[in-house]
Amino acid sequence: MMKFSMKVSAIILTYNRAHMITEAIDSVLNQTFKDFELIVVDNYSSDNTESVVKSYSDKRIKYFKNQNNGFIGVNRNYGIEKSCGEYIAFLDDDDLWLPEKLERQVELLDSNDELGLVYADSYVIDSSGDLRKGTYFVSRKPVRGNAFGEMFQYNPIPLSTAIVRREVLDRVEGFNPGYKICQDYDLWLRIAERYPIDFVEQPLAKFRVHSGSIYQKHTALAYRENLQIMDYWLDRKNSVKRRLIAKIKQRKASLHLSLVCCHFRNHKRRKALGESINLIRLLPDSLGVVPSVMVSLSHYLTRR
Repeated sequence: MMKFSMKVSAIILTYNRAHMITEAIDSVLNQTFKDFELIVVDNYSSDNTESVVKSYSDKRIKYFKNQNNGFIGVNRNYGIEKSCGEYIAFLDDDDLWLPEKLERQVELLDSNDELGLVYADSYVIDSSGDLRKGTYFVSRKPVRGNAFGEMFQYNPIPLSTAIVRREVLDRVEGFNPGYKICQDYDLWLRIAERYPIDFVEQPLAKFRVHSGSIYQKHTALAYRENLQIMDYWLDRKNSVKRRLIAKIKQRKASLHLSLVCCHFRNHKRRKALGESINLIRLLPDSLGVVPSVMVSLSHYLTRR
C-alpha cells in the first residue's frame, strides 16, 4: 500500500484574485483537522497574488505557477501532481470552507474504504460574502451510493466541497484538460461510474455567486460542454446500461432547450433557431420539452 506524508492535500487555483485569495487560504488554515498541506496553483497572475500567498509563514502552504491557457483542468491536474496527500480536496479561490469541513469528510472516508468521493452541502453567498436564500442542496438534490445514473440529470456536487481518494483520481486519470468550465462534472461522472459516493448533509463551505465567475460569464459554453459530456457517454454504449441511454438523451434535450433560452436572452435569433432544430432532432426523447420551445419561439417571433 502506498504511504502518504499527510492525510489531505487541499488545492486552490487562482488568477488575479489577490483581493479574495486570503479569505480562501484562511478558511483552509482554520480547519479543525490539521493534517493537511495547501497547494496554491497560480495561473501567472498579473496582480500581487504571489506576494499575498507568500506573506503566509505556514509551511504547509506550497505555491506554484503554471499556465493553463484557459483550461482550468490543466492546473487542477498540476496541483494533484505536486501534492502528496492520501485525500485530495478542492477549493476555488472565491469560495470558502467552514472550519469542520475536512474533519467531517475525512471521518466519512475513513469509515468506508469503498467510497471514491465525498461532498457536502454549501451555503450560497454573493460577491460581498452575504448569504443568499437557501443552500446548494435546496436547488440540487444530493445523491449517494451508486449514483451514476442519477447524476446525468444535473451536477449535484459543488467542487469546493469535494474530497477524493488519490488512488481514485489516478485510476480515472484526473480532470479532462479539454474542458474550460465543466471539467468537474465530467470527473464526478467518471468516478461515480466506478465507485459509490457519499455526502455530509450540513453546509461545510460557502459557494460564491458573482458576475466574475467563469460560469456566469460563459453560460452558453457551459451548456455546450455539458452536451459534449453527454455525447461522451452515448459513444460508450457498451459500458452504459440501456436504461440510461434514454435518460442521457433527455438530458441532451434539456441542455438544447437551455441554449435556446440563453440565445433568446442574448438576442441571438439564428443560434436560438439552430438549437431548436437540434432539440427537435432528438425526438421522441425531447417530447417533454419541445412544447416549451415552440411557445418560446412563437413569443419571440411575434415581438419582432
